[in-house]
Amino acid sequence: MFPSRNLLHNRRYLSQKITSCSFGSSLRPIAKFDHPVNRDSKCSTLELPERENYFGIKSHNIVKLPERLKEAVDKILGSCQDGNLINNSEKLNHHLIFKKPPLTHSQLKEIEVSCTERVSATHPFPDTSFMSVDDEKRLSNSLNNKIRRNIRQTAYKWKPVVYNQSMAMAYLVARLAPDFASLYKIFCEIRSRDPGFQPQNLFDFGSGVGTALWSAKSCWGMEKFKEVFCVDSSVEMNNLAITLIQGGVWPNQKGEPRAMGEDGTEGSSTIKGLYFRQFMPASPAVKYDLVVCAHTLLELPSAELRLQMALSLWRKSQGYLVFVEHGSRAAYEVIMEIRDFLLSLSDGGKEANLQGHVFSPCPNEARCPRLADTTPCNFEAKYESLVKKQQVLKERFSYVVLKKGPRSKSDPQWPRVVRPVLTRSGHTICRLCTNEGKLEEIVVTRSKNSKVENTIVRKTKWGDLLPVQLSRHETQPDHSPDDKENLKLS
Repeated sequence: MFPSRNLLHNRRYLSQKITSCSFGSSLRPIAKFDHPVNRDSKCSTLELPERENYFGIKSHNIVKLPERLKEAVDKILGSCQDGNLINNSEKLNHHLIFKKPPLTHSQLKEIEVSCTERVSATHPFPDTSFMSVDDEKRLSNSLNNKIRRNIRQTAYKWKPVVYNQSMAMAYLVARLAPDFASLYKIFCEIRSRDPGFQPQNLFDFGSGVGTALWSAKSCWGMEKFKEVFCVDSSVEMNNLAITLIQGGVWPNQKGEPRAMGEDGTEGSSTIKGLYFRQFMPASPAVKYDLVVCAHTLLELPSAELRLQMALSLWRKSQGYLVFVEHGSRAAYEVIMEIRDFLLSLSDGGKEANLQGHVFSPCPNEARCPRLADTTPCNFEAKYESLVKKQQVLKERFSYVVLKKGPRSKSDPQWPRVVRPVLTRSGHTICRLCTNEGKLEEIVVTRSKNSKVENTIVRKTKWGDLLPVQLSRHETQPDHSPDDKENLKLS
């Protein structure tokens, strides 16, 4: 129904809605705090409501791996004989963080034209009227070789990572903790904002070492899931994922995982429907409440295949579809490519099952204003290092969560904090992405806002939703001393 030649065309969905992406225009919006915080609260004895009642989501300072998972990792690493494991994990981590998608045909053509012009400018072709045919041919070959060499040096050399046992172990050390932290934060926001959502089954494409399974278990509890279907093309990755589930015991020849117990003992509970496969199931008939594709899109060899895979996963979802990548510009653009493509299908109405909206991080379905900026839309998760115990590290990630069905009319579509909150002595600055698809900056001051409102903003973290509705004056209001000082600082 959706031929591949039309998939790339749909990536231009909403391209006409490009919005300004500069913060802090001279006319800042006015923030009106939503109930229950929109009240006069100068009184110093006023008690704040519970955090979850007035914050957009719960922020997590440091995300820690479950104890049973850490014990399994320690057991696996303790039996590892690879002396280059740490070095290999660092190299792999660097490669994955800075990885880009393969160049398209049009991008390669642009590079060829650019390199040809560059070489021609520095090595102009001389008058060949006095040259012999052989000399002219040698000169032409020399220039063509320079152009080809320039292209090789300029063009990004994409290649997939082949995960043998050594590389799978390196991935475990490099990526288990940061991937768990980012997925756990995303899942916890779903749980916080949609408490009625209790996933019964999970589909994980590009499951790796089973990080999404562990994150979902930590968020909703393993007893909630009746079926977990993990797909990864690497047999070694699947074996390592099963080993983690079995508490660090490598699978037998049948490869059947033991129970993932809540109390850390083997066989204390069972997952009857736990499957590990190398390929996507052929039938799209089986639907899943939660579908995850984490750190996999950049491993696919073409944009067409990325969009085809996104469509297959969207058809499999009957609840939430989660895409996560590293927080680089290239990874963010791939996330936006998938987001806009699936929204275009939802907007087209060709299949009822394809209707949906953006749950997070965007409070809108408009084109992302960051696409016209030089910086990606990304967020941060803190986690404990797997190798250096008690060392806290930070992971930058970009993501999108799509939910089936139309957006609820009761959704306040609060703006999301897209940069660290700037706290000053008399005021606080928040950079927000709004439900209109714009980047805005608001200033909350002691002189113009209540004590509760100031406390809320000061405790808000990067990535939270801020419970405010934004509006504008028709004319620029007079600035208080706090506002004037802020204009200088921002």
